[in-house]
Amino acid sequence: MADEIQQTEPENGEGFEKKKRKPSRSNELKGGLNINSMMDIMTIMLVFLLVSITSDPLSIKQDDYLKIANSTVDHKPEDSVPITVTKQAIIVDHKNVVKVDCSKSGQICQGDDYKDPGNTYSIGKSFKEDGSEASFMIEPLHKRLEEIVKQQKEEAKDLGREFKPVATIICDHEIPYRIISEVVYTIGMAGLSDLRFAVFKGGKR
Repeated sequence: MADEIQQTEPENGEGFEKKKRKPSRSNELKGGLNINSMMDIMTIMLVFLLVSITSDPLSIKQDDYLKIANSTVDHKPEDSVPITVTKQAIIVDHKNVVKVDCSKSGQICQGDDYKDPGNTYSIGKSFKEDGSEASFMIEPLHKRLEEIVKQQKEEAKDLGREFKPVATIICDHEIPYRIISEVVYTIGMAGLSDLRFAVFKGGKR
């Protein structure tokens, strides 16, 4: 091999034969990248690719409780805090944060009722600020988003990056404007000022 492994010479100078001095590290770097540097670069690239592949925040699965609206817009999704609003719940980080009430002809929705159009959806006043039905603040959602914003700000600071207050709302197309308004208001009050809506174009995201 071109490069030989050098051993540390004993303090008394005995026991090992002195070998020809190798070129200094600075001269070695002038001729090209050191193998250790190459390994570092490859490791960083691999980690980046793994994160990019496995951390898609908008991996959307549609079912009877979540059908995304279609649109002709053509914007690529980007990293953001996803807030999903289905016919049953508001979801953050794959966990139900707030229950969405559904009623049909004055009765609580059951099973196949969710497939029918014309149902009434709302957020119970017990989840609202001061227990007021008129309030736009959804307290459990606000609390969870504040925790996420705080965490992301700390992570951005540690990495020397700028915190981007971006949120994406993934909403069923039958959710009424009132609930959407409450969600938008709550997101803004939690410190996420840049809002996006997830839609499907031609059946694909």
